[in-house]
This record gives sequence, C-alpha cells and structure tokens, in this order.
Amino acid sequence: MAPIEAEPGVAGPALACPACGQELVQLECPGCRRRFGSLAGIPDLRLEDVKYEIGEDLLAARELQAASEEGDFEQLLKVHWASTNRPAALSERFLAAELAAPGRSAAYLREIETARGKTLSTNDRFLEVGCGTAALAVAAAGRGAEVTAGDLSMRRLVLARKRLNEAGAAGALLICAAGERLPFPAGSFTVVAGADVIEHVADQELFVRECHRVLEPGGLLFLSTPNRFSLSLEPHVRLWGVGFLPHALAVRYVRRARPRGVPYDQVRLRSAAGLRRLLEPCGFEVDVVAPEVPPATAGIYSGLELRLVRAYNQFRHLPGARPLLRAVGPFFHVFARRRGGAV
Repeated sequence: MAPIEAEPGVAGPALACPACGQELVQLECPGCRRRFGSLAGIPDLRLEDVKYEIGEDLLAARELQAASEEGDFEQLLKVHWASTNRPAALSERFLAAELAAPGRSAAYLREIETARGKTLSTNDRFLEVGCGTAALAVAAAGRGAEVTAGDLSMRRLVLARKRLNEAGAAGALLICAAGERLPFPAGSFTVVAGADVIEHVADQELFVRECHRVLEPGGLLFLSTPNRFSLSLEPHVRLWGVGFLPHALAVRYVRRARPRGVPYDQVRLRSAAGLRRLLEPCGFEVDVVAPEVPPATAGIYSGLELRLVRAYNQFRHLPGARPLLRAVGPFFHVFARRRGGAV
C-alpha cells in the first residue's frame, strides 16, 4: 500500500518512526527511509520483526472494513467473533465483555482522575495503548482530551473506528503499532492507559519503558491486568489454577484443556509484587490496587460467579482485606506516575 496521511481533521501528536525515532513525513521516515502504509486512513506503523501475523490480520481487517458499511458496532463485532477460531462459549463471553466495555471504561476513567487529583480536560493528551475496540478512548474523548488509540491489530482498529464514530468521538487518532515500539516522540502524553494489555505483550519491560518514554514528567500510566495468583478462573481461558503453574506447564495445560481456545503462549500474568518489580526500575512510582468489580463487568456474570463477584466487592471493605486481595484477588489496577526530570 502506498503511504498516505492519516485522516484529515484528526488531531494528535507527531508520528515518529518506530525504528529510528525520526518524525515521519506523510508516513515516510527521512532518516531510515522506511515507508509505512495505511488501511482506510489508519496508519500501519508495525515493523517487520513484530511477532504477529500481519498479513492475516490485514486480510481480516479489509473484510471487516467492507462489512463496516452495513450495520452498527454490535453487528460488526459479531462478524468479527464469528470469524475467529474460538469455542462458541468463549466468543459469546468476549462479545459480552466488549459490549459492557463503556460502563467499565467510565469506571476506569473515574479512578484515573482520582489518582491524578484532577479530571481530564482539553489540556490533556491521552493515549490508549493496546486499545482493542477503544472504549477507554471514547470515555477520554468525552472529557475533551486529545485522544490517540493504538493497537497491534488492524482488525481491532476497524472495530475501534466503528465504536468511536457511533460515540461521536471520530476526532481520535487511530494508530496500528506495537506497544513495545510506540511511534511517538518522548513526552507526548499526559496519560497513557492500557486495559488488559500488559499480559499480552511480547516484551513487558520494553513495553513499560516505552510507556515511560512517551509520558511527560509527572504523567500517569494506568494498567488493568489479571492477577497471576488469583483464586478465580483465569479470564482468558476460563480455567482454574493456571497462574500457579510455571509458564511452560501453563501453556501445556491450556492447550490440552482448551484445544480450540485462546493461545496461551504469549499470555504472561504477573502478581502485585511482580508488577512493582517491573515498573519501579523503569522510573515509576507505583500503586497496585485490588479494585471493585464495576456493575458493567459484574453484569456479564451469572450464578455462582456472580455471587462470588458480589462477595468480593463486599469483602474489599473489611479491615485488613486489601493486602489479602492484592495476593489472591482476581485483578489489579496499577497507577504508575512517571518521576520528574528531563524527558
């Protein structure tokens, strides 16, 4: 595909070459001479060494783009999940989670604003990294912030555009790029957020360093991620006890129990202590919280699981409960502030 500019009228930060860091000119790098393409106005800034099936992803993205002209976001989402090689029960659960994402993202944004001590505003530059269908980007755009949303998957960005357009947030900039190679100059953002992302990236330390680099001093990184040592079902594969196994054994266990499920090779969960060990050496002041399960998320559960979710939310308020939940609770919210100093 020939390089073209992003959609006219879309605000956002300058784009930098993910290989050498020089500012791009019409998606061409004047330094290393790389030329980047786009799909339907979404710049594709992935490098050749990314551990991802780019060709397969682009084919699926083009098919989704063609289907996006008909129907609404929910219908397009159903088309997407119908095309994946997932068991029906898992696909239905992932679909329900995507449809519940606006309520969950509104809760995330309130927590981000509480951690910052101020609301998002037109003065803020917000990046959702690993955005999926960009529900958190929609919430941030509703505050008037300048919003950029990036993901490694072009097909998910086609879905994200549909969601953004329907929400009246078409001014957000969409970028296809790896979280470990963010295509932005240093200090570009006041807030970087990644919901259920860090457990999927190939190089977690490099991902964290990139988030630190693109934040301005004092900026906030927000992450949500499952707890490796949770006593509940592992959310990606719906199995008990996965996180208590060494990774190689966990992969074998999942492969046998879910032969048509989500591949587990690239899923690496961390404990609260593991998250601190990852983030603090990279220059962050870190707070790891076992948060409340918001109503939008609780709504996708039923039966015993719903009763457990309600019990968890009540247990959080008991004296001395929070350290225990940081050890074995279902998931974490991480608020990591970039220490001051030169960018």
